[in-house]
Amino acid sequence: MMQTTLSYKQKQLPRLSMQTWLPLLQCSLNDLEKHLQVITNENPCLEVKSGFEESNANSGGTAAYGAFQNYVSNASSEQIEWLSISSTSLYEKLDEQIVAPLFPTPISQKIARQIIYYINDEGYFEGSVEEVARQCDTDPHTVERVRQRFAHLEPSGVGAADYKESFLFQLSDHDLDDELSILLGAMILQFDKMEKFINHPRLHDAKHVLQHLKNPPALEYMEPEAQITPDLFVEFSGSELNIRINHAFYPDLQVNMIDKYDNFAKQKFKEARELVKLLDLRKATLYNVALVLIEKQYSFFMGGELKPLRLQDVADELGFNESTISRAIADKYIQTERGLYAFKDFFSNSIGEVSTSEIKHFLKRLVGSENKDDPFSDKTLHEMIEERFGVKMVRRVIAKYRQELDIPSYKERLFLYKLELL
Repeated sequence: MMQTTLSYKQKQLPRLSMQTWLPLLQCSLNDLEKHLQVITNENPCLEVKSGFEESNANSGGTAAYGAFQNYVSNASSEQIEWLSISSTSLYEKLDEQIVAPLFPTPISQKIARQIIYYINDEGYFEGSVEEVARQCDTDPHTVERVRQRFAHLEPSGVGAADYKESFLFQLSDHDLDDELSILLGAMILQFDKMEKFINHPRLHDAKHVLQHLKNPPALEYMEPEAQITPDLFVEFSGSELNIRINHAFYPDLQVNMIDKYDNFAKQKFKEARELVKLLDLRKATLYNVALVLIEKQYSFFMGGELKPLRLQDVADELGFNESTISRAIADKYIQTERGLYAFKDFFSNSIGEVSTSEIKHFLKRLVGSENKDDPFSDKTLHEMIEERFGVKMVRRVIAKYRQELDIPSYKERLFLYKLELL
């Protein structure tokens, strides 16, 4: 068990300091520098240096920076690859295709460009043909005819109203015979009942085409998710768990006295020194929250399951209000040897004495080991979970947990298993 002599309790802050402290605590590590820069712009005694730049300048970075790089080894290269593929935005790509012969008249081009206005980042049309018709002084039937021509634009599937229509648009890119085209159209339109096609003689060919359809259609034009920077690292050192703050990515605050005889300068100097202390207090608070999490969820860090834990439990340990703990864990992450976790992931509700996290993990294991010729129904899963944990649950909770875990329904899994066997 990890040993520590740190005291959890924090001293109360003056009221004025709290106004600066709480936003500073709530800010994510990725946004911290931007937040501090706003404060610095109003204080001539303060200068902010990027923590990322500082870590690079010091002989290739600190140990924390190096460790973090190991965890995200290829994230930067993936982003560079995406940028090279998508130097043109989705809307620029669409706009340059609004030309003859597909859109031969000024009115068809006007309608097409108005349709583009309602296409979201994923490539789906989320407007209404009636609204576009009103804006272009035409009728909905004409607008719909123009929208259907988007089936011939790149990226394939763009301009569709939903994923089914997008798949149908994308079929135009494939050289299909009549039988296969009819089969794929039926499978797409009845996607939730695909098991009825299992015995079709062309299912293997249809499966090959389906595997090459994109969802969402504008996938290669979508911005990659922002890289998550962990606030803390929790690692084993022998048999002990150690916590390291990710100092390498913290901005460096430099305080300078500009005029020691000027009252305004004295006040700003005082505020600047206070901000440095509050930044250190932010680190200490997150460290102490992590200490409590490790104590309360020690079995998880040793490879077990999460236990029920409330925000109030941690607040009581640290002498804070629950709202302060809620701010402290917002958009904060811990890199563990089991992976990257949000602070909030360590807080779990319970059914009886069992955490919902443990029930979900058991549900995932059950589905992962089920007979692919006869998958478990929600009724069977419900009975097995109640028996395993000795709890009473309503069956619809199982469907809710499945959806949260991205586990398809019984019929959908049966169909997917059949596809795997082809």
